[in-house]
Amino acid sequence: MSADTDDKSDWKVVSQFFIVPLALVAVLVSVFFGLQVLRSSHPDPRATLQHLKGPSRFLLPWAGDPKRWQSGYDLSLAVRGGGGEGGAALAPEMAAAFREAGADPPLRRYLALALGRSGDPRAAPALREGMRDPDGETRLYCAWGLMRIADRTFVPDLRAAVGDRDEAVRTMAVFALGELDDRDGAAVLEAALRDGSMSVRWNAALSLARLGNGSGESVLIGVLEGKETATDDKVNASARLNAVRGLALLRDDAARAALRRAAESGAGDEVSATARLALDSIDAKAPRALP
Repeated sequence: MSADTDDKSDWKVVSQFFIVPLALVAVLVSVFFGLQVLRSSHPDPRATLQHLKGPSRFLLPWAGDPKRWQSGYDLSLAVRGGGGEGGAALAPEMAAAFREAGADPPLRRYLALALGRSGDPRAAPALREGMRDPDGETRLYCAWGLMRIADRTFVPDLRAAVGDRDEAVRTMAVFALGELDDRDGAAVLEAALRDGSMSVRWNAALSLARLGNGSGESVLIGVLEGKETATDDKVNASARLNAVRGLALLRDDAARAALRRAAESGAGDEVSATARLALDSIDAKAPRALP
C-alpha cells in the first residue's frame, strides 16, 4: 500500500504541471515498465542492493548484464516502497554502485531513480556527476533525482541543464527550477522561452508563472488558444489545462482576457470548465483548487 501511495505522489506533481513530450513518454514507459516482467523476489532494499553487487557484476562488464538491470529495477521499486532498511540509509552504498556501474546505461538509469527516491542529500553528489553522463536518459533521471532531493546546493546544475542537448533533459530542468522555487534562476527560464522545443517553452512559461513572473504569459496564451501545439492531441489537451493553471497564477488583465475567451468558447470541454473556475478564483481573490 505504501508503494502505491508513494508512486501516486511521484506522479501527482508531474500530472499537474509537467507537460510530457512524446519522447519523454517513451523514456518513462521504458524505465518504469520495460522490465516489469523481470521483477525479482527481493522486497528489501539492502537485500536487493547486495544482489546487485554480487558475482553477476563480473559476468559481462563490457556489455551489461540483464540480471544486474533487474536488480537495479527492483532496487528502485524497493526504495519507492520504503520497505526494509529504507533508501535513505543505503544512499552512500547506492551512490557507490551508481559510480561503479560505469558504461552500463540501463543500470545507471535505475540507480539514478533509486537515488532520487531515497530523498537523502548524500545521494546528490552522485546525481550531480550523472548530469554529465553521455546517456541522455541517465541525465534526465539525475535531474529528476536532484529535484526530488531538493538540495539547493545543486540548483546551478539544474540551471546548466537548461542548455542540455537533449530535449527531455531541458524540459525536466525547467520544470525542476519551478518546482524548487528558483527565483534567482528566473533569467535562465526566460531564456528557455526561446528554446526550439515547444515542450521546453511551455514548461519554462509554467515555471515562471509559478514564480509569479509573467515573462512567459504570451507562450501560455498561445498554448491555450492553440497557437502552440504538439502532434499528439492528448499532449495538447494537457498543455491547455496547464496553461489555464499558469494564467490563473498570474491574475493580470491579459491572463483574465485569455481565460474569459476560453471560458466563453462554447466548446463545453474540460478546458472551458477549468477556465471558468480559474476566473471565479481570480474574481473571488481566494485560492480554489482546480481540477
